[in-house]
Amino acid sequence: MATVLEFDQAVARAVLSALGSAAVLLTDASQVAAHVRDTGDPVVIIGPSVDTAVACRLTSQISAAHPGSGVIWLRRRVDTSTVLEAVRAGASDVVGESDLPALVAAANRVTQKATAFASATGSSVGQANRGIVTAVFAPKGGCGKTSLAANLGALIAREQHQRVVIIDLDLESGDVQLLMSLPQGRSISDLTGLADSLDAASLSAALLPHPSGAFVLAAPRRPEEAAAVSPTLISRVVELAATMFDHVIIDCPPYTTEHVLSVLDVADNLALLCVPDAASIKNTAIALDMLRELSFGGRISLMINHAGDKVGITSADISHALAHPIDCEIPSSLDLPKSTNTGHLLTTWQPKHPISMSIRNWAATLTPSSGRGDAEPISAEATAPVTAQAKRSRLRFRRVATA
Repeated sequence: MATVLEFDQAVARAVLSALGSAAVLLTDASQVAAHVRDTGDPVVIIGPSVDTAVACRLTSQISAAHPGSGVIWLRRRVDTSTVLEAVRAGASDVVGESDLPALVAAANRVTQKATAFASATGSSVGQANRGIVTAVFAPKGGCGKTSLAANLGALIAREQHQRVVIIDLDLESGDVQLLMSLPQGRSISDLTGLADSLDAASLSAALLPHPSGAFVLAAPRRPEEAAAVSPTLISRVVELAATMFDHVIIDCPPYTTEHVLSVLDVADNLALLCVPDAASIKNTAIALDMLRELSFGGRISLMINHAGDKVGITSADISHALAHPIDCEIPSSLDLPKSTNTGHLLTTWQPKHPISMSIRNWAATLTPSSGRGDAEPISAEATAPVTAQAKRSRLRFRRVATA
């Protein structure tokens, strides 16, 4: 939730590394005001390579138009005259170029001040521009949900130039990190114990950057570490990520857990993946029944992977059996596993491939729900709020039904 204006790439990299994935770099001063207006970023950092006159003009402009935001000057020399110029222009702080810890502390202070301002004025910081939360779910393993989540996130980040984070919620056997050829290291396990104190800085420190521009919150390194990741932590992670990123993509496990239920509470979109297979269709039907009973308020997109395979079941057959329209058909191709096995994502390796085109076309339809409570339910049945206890009860029933 910080905008950085800096022309020197070396300095920019150092600043972005210190601030984490919540920061966005701009190299054109004329874009700053519009970016702050569109994103609501509460912190603007003007780097040392930006001329003082330009810094003064931008600071005055942002301070007048966005009183809840704060501007921090990063200067090569911090002397009395520089501080006075910054204060007169309306800057919140002036920090030396090499003092990155002080920059992070100043950014945190400005963010806290912006939050307090929003509370006092009845406005909101980040809520008006809350990121789109999309859960990818397949009620049967082997349907390609992780591949879809990884390719979708990379495509949106690279082609739409959006801030994207992919959260691997398959806590015991997640493979997002592997599919995206990212080194082992940080994971969601690093956040355990921080549910009540989790902030943007700690979440950013746990993320892994991908060359496409997307970030990944990896699953625990070892299966036994999954037990320490609570549903409360997942709720907080998703909630915070939605204020830091334009898109939050969640790769769910192929079974319904309380962690998944906590995600469904806030998801704008659910990509429900099915393949032309009798078991997959049966489990997808059960998943649709569960979503109906839970009064899921987001949009459900039925996606057929391996569409066109001549196995005796067509996409039309699946749509008829599930009584649900198909939103996306992803064709079958050996190029997909080939790209994965060679360390590439198909949407970045072959952007014009039919699979890439299918994912791209569906990605263009992703929009946040203007009011999830007002979304049309998937049936005309009663839509009274479902308590957490009722959800757990239904969850136990579903586990028995799918056993």
